[in-house]
Amino acid sequence: MNRRLLRQAVGPIGVVVVALVCWLGAGWLADRMVRQELDAALASQRQMTRSVVDNMAEVIASDLSMSRAIPATMAETQIVQQALSTAAHYAASHASTELSRREELQHVPELVGVNRFLHDAQGFSGLDAIWLVNANGVCIASSNAMDKISYVGVDMRPRAYLADTLLGAFSETYGVGTSSGEPGIFVAAPAYDNGLLVGAVVAKVSIARLRHWVTHPGTFVSDSNGVIVMAHDSSLEGLAMPGSHVEEMNAVDRVNTYLRERFSEISLQSAARAASSQAPWMPEADARALVDLPGRNTPALYEERGGLNSGLSAHLVDPLSAWPELLGNHRRDRLLIFLTLAGSAALAAVISISWVRERRLHRASRDLTGQLQAANALLAAEARHDALTGSLSRRYFLDLLRHEIDAAYASGKPLCMAIADLDHFKQINDRFGHPAGDRALQHFVETCRAELRSDDAVGRLGGEEFGILLPGTALPTGHDVIERLRREVKASHCAGLPEEASLSVSIGITELAPSQDQPERLMSRADLALYMAKAGGRDRCEAMTADGAVPPRTAAETW
Repeated sequence: MNRRLLRQAVGPIGVVVVALVCWLGAGWLADRMVRQELDAALASQRQMTRSVVDNMAEVIASDLSMSRAIPATMAETQIVQQALSTAAHYAASHASTELSRREELQHVPELVGVNRFLHDAQGFSGLDAIWLVNANGVCIASSNAMDKISYVGVDMRPRAYLADTLLGAFSETYGVGTSSGEPGIFVAAPAYDNGLLVGAVVAKVSIARLRHWVTHPGTFVSDSNGVIVMAHDSSLEGLAMPGSHVEEMNAVDRVNTYLRERFSEISLQSAARAASSQAPWMPEADARALVDLPGRNTPALYEERGGLNSGLSAHLVDPLSAWPELLGNHRRDRLLIFLTLAGSAALAAVISISWVRERRLHRASRDLTGQLQAANALLAAEARHDALTGSLSRRYFLDLLRHEIDAAYASGKPLCMAIADLDHFKQINDRFGHPAGDRALQHFVETCRAELRSDDAVGRLGGEEFGILLPGTALPTGHDVIERLRREVKASHCAGLPEEASLSVSIGITELAPSQDQPERLMSRADLALYMAKAGGRDRCEAMTADGAVPPRTAAETW
């Protein structure tokens, strides 16, 4: 073969080899560049995902701690213990029916007042229902005793949330109401009389009241059995987590707890295979960290927070928002680099452009991180205060309460906490409009700032209810301070309200126990003192000592 023919044969082969080398080189460079974008996108979104799940878990734990405190506190009251002891002999048998037991129990004089007490406590606490179950598992009194569908007389032994409580253990679980058919969180606290277990106080919080847990897209909550009980996407509710305990339960327990026998499993699979097929350049470790949901082409980050002291777990499936852009960028980058590398004359320009683009990506990543840190700092500052009144937010107030309790024990100084509730606030909203109600809330906080010390703290617990912390203050002095605050609220005129509007406040105050007091117990006692103030006619202050007693009213030195 002559040289001419050889050159003709080698020429096309050389072009193919050079094109193949350029294509492989372009692929290598594009992989490297897109991995940097992927790292930045994953780091940014993973930080936001963890922040959302952490906040969600904190809200769940905070809400449930408040729900636990009410039945636990009621179980220690004398009226509940006496009622359970009085009705200890009632039991379900073949000789008695649910209707006959209900009629008999509703005519027991000692239980009539208890039903009213439970009804008032349920309305005041925001729970959906509260009822008493004796040691035989029969409901003897309830907050809905006068309703058409009442729990009174019902044999509640099959309820899963009572199994451990009737043995003396505190329990908290998700379930579907047998009578109402509505899902909720059931909290059961054992009640003792003279050291003898006489029954339980049970409270229910409807899931409908807790929908704020899953306001963020992709969030859902599962119970201790692995059943999704609440989700931003309602189609996920009722599904079971992979390998969950509900599959091991027998059919009777499933029906008693969920009013259903069979559960489909949520397809929460690793997206490693799908991600690797779409993006071979993706590191295997990153691909294994992603999950894939049916019907979605975008892999997602998955975060879970368990151990919320309730058996519930917070979950978030957050689709990787930058995924379509990353795929498009990789295809575009590989083609551009290939075309650039194909001309040897443009090799230097290609290297320079790649270097400049890489530096720009680094700066963009740093700028994004800086913006994210600044946004997080701003969100943290805004989270400390209530947007309407300027008082502390509920979350920050509860954190401050824990800190002040620790500081009081460390320094040996007293600490008082009060809960204030504006009287007839709904009537102000109904008669004069919500702007007038907002102004009334602002006026109360302004009055607190004027009357209290700079070291004292005021936080909005929800609606028209506020918490007040008085560090270094004993109960007699604290009672006089909040009484002075109450009189000032009553006497001062709110500029945003009409002349005929009357603004008053009811306040309950308590003091820190000498040792081992908890925030939930302190708030529960203040709540009970507020309830006494409301029950006493409103526009008044009531105090409760650390041991639950009402102190005598004596003059105390104020500051």
